[in-house]
Order: sequence, then structure tokens, then C-alpha cells
Amino acid sequence: MLRNWWTFWLGFLRINIEGTQLEKFINLAASRGIPLYDLRRTPSGRMTARVRLDGFRLLRHVARKTNSRVRIEGRSGFPFFLTRVKRRKALVMGAFTFVLAIYMMSTFIWDVDVVGNERLDKPTILQAAYNSGVRPGRWLPMVNVREAEQRIIAEIPGLEWVGIRDQGTRLIIEVQEKVLPNRPPVAGPSHIVAAKDGVIQRMIVLVGEGKVAEGTRVTKGQVLISGVIYAPQKEEEPLKKAEDKPAPPKVLEKLQAKGEAWARVWYEQTLEEPTQLEGTIPTGETSGQWRIKWGNQEIIIKGPSSSPFANSTEEVYTRTPSLWRNLQIPVELIKTEYHELRPYRQNRTPQEAITAAQDKARQALMGQLPQGAKVLREMVLPQPSSPDKVKVKVSIEVLENIALPQSVDAVEQGT
Repeated sequence: MLRNWWTFWLGFLRINIEGTQLEKFINLAASRGIPLYDLRRTPSGRMTARVRLDGFRLLRHVARKTNSRVRIEGRSGFPFFLTRVKRRKALVMGAFTFVLAIYMMSTFIWDVDVVGNERLDKPTILQAAYNSGVRPGRWLPMVNVREAEQRIIAEIPGLEWVGIRDQGTRLIIEVQEKVLPNRPPVAGPSHIVAAKDGVIQRMIVLVGEGKVAEGTRVTKGQVLISGVIYAPQKEEEPLKKAEDKPAPPKVLEKLQAKGEAWARVWYEQTLEEPTQLEGTIPTGETSGQWRIKWGNQEIIIKGPSSSPFANSTEEVYTRTPSLWRNLQIPVELIKTEYHELRPYRQNRTPQEAITAAQDKARQALMGQLPQGAKVLREMVLPQPSSPDKVKVKVSIEVLENIALPQSVDAVEQGT
């Protein structure tokens, strides 16, 4: 391998040797240090070989002594390639200009992207980056990355950290948002009310005054923990007149009530299920269609114009080809796959239909439960239905926290 590379850089010739003393020609060449490669004898009695460019001139003396004739059949290697290039200066200049243009284009910013943002909008961060000089079309060496990071943080208060790195002609802005403290769900003084009907099992009062005891049945919207603290009432004096009313209690303080109210809550779900199932299933047969779209125009390049099956579903995949890196052309390549469907019918026993209805109802009920809820009991009651269907009613008893903050003003207006 190394010898081949060295021969290429020095240049070599393919020669044709004609004479009656070819063996003596080879021996004399070897004795003079002229290596011959790929020696081959032709049916006509001649011999072909390869020789380095610097050894070809020395072969003249060997040819004279052996009365042989040497003719050049081909030239290869870097020296001959360089000679051809010197004759085509326009091609060399064009190739050099092309490489230089590609290099210069790779030093510009072609795209800017943002990663790591959750609450903040991407356009807001991109606008701040644009104001700091990070934008498509800018020459990358002119961008002061550290200064741009500081300006973006100063312009957007919700950012804790910003890092800018490049991936070729693409700049990636990595951001870390500030962790904000949890704000109370209700601003100002508030009560804790019941989010739904239930029976209180456990009350945990952290701030405020508890209004219900454990074991009490409560209704939706009922105050469970009050955020209004009243002064203790004194012994009432006898009313002087019949029309006199007792004085309202004095409010000492209004707070944001905090606490938990765990209660037993009931959920119900009624569902019908047929004993005979009908539908469609895939057969495994597919058909594909390829089309090109630009603007509002589409051309089918392969496949049927519509689904070849009587019943089918379709899946559409879209690709946008790119010329180079992030440079995309306004053309879409769309592939549509048609999957054949066939109808089917399945008969089930009533018990199988009831089990299926029970599973669906249970799944629907579980989707309604809040986080942290615990199922205490489940009941399944068959219901009357038509002969070709079964009907079940699924009830579950759940222990969950029904505490819901609500402003004091909203509660007073509701009452």
C-alpha cells in the first residue's frame, strides 16, 4: 500500500518492450537499480511493464545493449495530473472559488434554535437573541457569545442561565428558566370549601378555623376551613326593644386558610355493551402512493390515485428534502400507505360482555379520580337492557382530598 502511494506521487509509465533479448533486458534493468512492476508477456512475444518516471531515462542504455525497443503506452501519477491541471487554469480557479465559497458560507449563521424553555415562548427568546446580534445571516466570528448571553439574561427576567454553542452553521441557545416559588391558588383571604359531595373522614387544619367535624356529610361549596377569624362573643345583654337585633360578630383577622379535608366520595358509571361485536380489522395487504407537492400543486409519481381497497385506512408521511444542512427547498415528498380492512363479527356470551363493560367502566372511572385518591370499595350492579346488549352500573367508593381554596369574597357573594 505504501509503495503504491509512493509510486503515485513520483509518477510512473506503462511501457511496451519489443525485442529478442527480453530476459537480458530485465536482468540489466535490475542490476542498474531500475525496478519494473507488473511484468506481463503478450502472445505476440512482447512484454509490458510499469516503471517509475525517474527510472525511465535509465532504460535507454539497457534498450541499446539488448537491441530492444521501448514505447510508452500510458502515463499516471501526480506529476502528470499536475501537468494537466496547469493546462486548465479556469477549472482550477473555479474549483478553488467553489471551495472558498463553501468555506465562507460555513462561517455564517444559517439557523438559530432554542432548547430548554418550558414556560417562556421561543419567539421571545429569539427576539432577545436577535437584539443581541445572534441572528441568521451574521458572520459567526463577529458574534460575541459571552456578551450575547448576558444581554439575553438581562432582557428576559425569567431566565437563570443562557449558553450559546454552534453546530456548524446552526446556533443552539440553551436556556435554564428560574424556579419560581409556588404561588397560592387564590390571592388574598380565602376559605377551604368542599370540591364535591362526601363524608369527612379526616380534617387537617393548618391555617384557619375548622367548621366541620369528622363523620359529617358535606355538600359541594360548603366551607370546611374558614379564613375569617371572629372575636369570641360575650354574653348577650337582654334586648331593650323587640325590633333590636344582636350585633354581628367582630372580625379579628382574615387569612388564607390552609389544610386538607379527606372524605369518602362516590363515583358511578353506567355502560352498555353488545353481545355481538362488529367492526373491521387489517388484512395485512397494503398499497403505497408517492406524490410531489409544491405550493398548491400535487403530482402523483408512483402508485394509485386513490385507495385500491373497498375498506381501508391510510397513513401519510411527509418529507421535506434539503439542499445542504438547513437549506430546504419548497417541495414536499408525500407518501401515503393504504391498509386494507375486512369486516368481522364476533358473538360473545353475556358474561363475557359484562366483563368487557365492567373493564371499560372501571377504566373510565379511574380517569376521573384526582391524584392521590385511594379506592376503598367497588360495586358492580347489572341493569335491565335489550336482549342483544348487557348493561352494568359500576360504583366505587374513594378516599380523596376534597379541599378547594376559594376567596372569601366569592363565598360571601355565593351565599
